[in-house]
Amino acid sequence: MAVETRALHPMSLRNVIVPALLVFVAVAWWASRNVGEPQAADSASADTASPPPAQSEWPGSRAGDRAADTAQTQAAGNGAAEDSLGTYAEGKYRFLFSDSGQSPEDAAKLRAALLERERIAVAINTAKQSSDPAAKEAMPGHLAELAALDQKIGSLLRPGDLATFEILKDSDVEQFQLDDYAGGVSAVAPLSDADRKSILLTKMVHRQRFRQVLADSRLMSGELNASERQYAFAEVRRALEASRDNYLQEVRQYLYNEEQFILLSNYENTEFAAELEKLRGIVNGE
Repeated sequence: MAVETRALHPMSLRNVIVPALLVFVAVAWWASRNVGEPQAADSASADTASPPPAQSEWPGSRAGDRAADTAQTQAAGNGAAEDSLGTYAEGKYRFLFSDSGQSPEDAAKLRAALLERERIAVAINTAKQSSDPAAKEAMPGHLAELAALDQKIGSLLRPGDLATFEILKDSDVEQFQLDDYAGGVSAVAPLSDADRKSILLTKMVHRQRFRQVLADSRLMSGELNASERQYAFAEVRRALEASRDNYLQEVRQYLYNEEQFILLSNYENTEFAAELEKLRGIVNGE
């Protein structure tokens, strides 16, 4: 079966992804999406959106590039996303509330804690990107608040949901990619919520190894000389390939629709090629 990849990715590659812009459009997108999930009970406004954690540690994908391109056209005059953090948090953590067996009171407490966590993540990302010494000085306090909130959230979760939370809290980019893919195939092979959950959680498990190898390689740090960058790139490329291959091999068992799997493989291979090209550009000093 031939699959037209361009139908899923009608955009051009950029050399750099801007994390804040990626999340700006991600939040606006979460606010407008409709996947049949309940809306947040405690939706609230915020100054900006929660950034993908440690986004600077790995390059963006084609889906991320498209998000940044869209955000650049919206950032000057569209403030709607600034009021959508509650909706964003609800969508990001929606799998924690499906069949959770929680009472309405416990679910409300959990939603409030998750929303506050996203607000603190905003403050941390803002401080990281700021040149203001005061913002840098506030970082330890923000990090302590985030750690305390993670503990609080853990106490509000059932034991079986704790691992899911640990995965979801760093899954902003992957969730954007998942819905980019799901939107592209909705007319021919729509995904159920169970399909989405299986794809996301499986992908995140296999991405962890790649993220660790990338961080350990220091490829993104700008500290390596040319030969060191080439060596690091070889290690990172192997980890990225293994992440993609092992993820697709495992997720195959969860997708009973052959067309869904073919389209997903096509999408992920395109994302892989874009990510690898950006890593190669870093190695070559582009």
